[in-house]
Amino acid sequence: MSQSQLSSKERVRRIAFATIGDANQVRFWSGTPFHMSKSLAREGNDVVHVGPLNAPILPIYKTYARLRRVFRREGVSPVHADTVVAQYAADASRKISAASPDVVFAPAGSSFAWGIPKGVPLVYASDATFRLVENYHPNYRNMSRAARENSERLERQTIARANLVLYPSQWAAESAVRDYGADPAKVHVIPWGANLEDAPDRGTVLGEREPGRCRLLFIGSDWEEKGADIALGTLISLKSRGVDAELVICGCVPSKPCTVDGLTVISFLDKNDPAQRERLSRLYRDADLFLLPTRADCYGIVFCEAAAHGVPSIAPATGGVPGAIRDGETGILLAPDATKEDYAKVIADLFTNPERLAGMRQSCRDAYENRLNWNAWGRRVSDLMQML
Repeated sequence: MSQSQLSSKERVRRIAFATIGDANQVRFWSGTPFHMSKSLAREGNDVVHVGPLNAPILPIYKTYARLRRVFRREGVSPVHADTVVAQYAADASRKISAASPDVVFAPAGSSFAWGIPKGVPLVYASDATFRLVENYHPNYRNMSRAARENSERLERQTIARANLVLYPSQWAAESAVRDYGADPAKVHVIPWGANLEDAPDRGTVLGEREPGRCRLLFIGSDWEEKGADIALGTLISLKSRGVDAELVICGCVPSKPCTVDGLTVISFLDKNDPAQRERLSRLYRDADLFLLPTRADCYGIVFCEAAAHGVPSIAPATGGVPGAIRDGETGILLAPDATKEDYAKVIADLFTNPERLAGMRQSCRDAYENRLNWNAWGRRVSDLMQML
């Protein structure tokens, strides 16, 4: 058998998995690099972690960024400052050379991947381009001119340097080609998966739901940015329509106390704690619909997690959200400016149609098993790296 006929699992590649933070820690970037590296290892690759990267001057820039935000109301991204990225790139190059990899994989690595020596193939993965998130995502609003120019330059250089560019949504992939001149042949859309240690049993999540109230689940870390106020208004609007509903908001709290019949607020659940992780899973299993009227999102791992539990998502078609939700299949997408009344109408129509809701629940779980999981992602990425 020729070398080209070997499967990806038989043909081991040594991958330098390069990240600014520690990808061995599930807390880094919500666990996405952790699950990426694990999935690549399960495909038979020899994954060597290169990170966290060292930039000794970074604390000074972080202090400067805080002061700039307070006194000038301008954002400065410390990790994209010239001196910081130079130190990151130098440290990455040293560690990658020492690892002697066949491939370098750099998720969200535009601050250093541009400087990786050209003797080794580079795979760059991100959920968006800088052009898309500038003045859209809360982390990139009202940036100083210098910060914007630096971020734009690094994005362009990294995309040009990469041999493969991977995104979880068409929204991001199209920007790489349109805004940065990326070769379409090296840009690929591969959905990300649910950040779950153990997938829930299919039979359990698709079993009969307890009849009664329409149970809505909201999970988000920022009350305003994730649209918790709209979710709360949706609950009130549903009640005014005669729909008996309840809403669980998990991950954030309102700026001032609010008391609404059927509302439960859970400030935080730690996935790393087994008891809290089980409680979170129970919230998904008990929910009829997952509601997240987010104002800005580059993808949405929570939508994949909802699909794993057979829970359709209701969200706006903003940013990369359509990459995680297929309208009419795994959820319903509304206009980005949809009101609480719009959400309430869609939810009421779906909840009062049990056959449609049951079919969508099954489609959610099918989507999770077929594409919204990290094993599927790892297989496709390994196959693409094989061609390098």
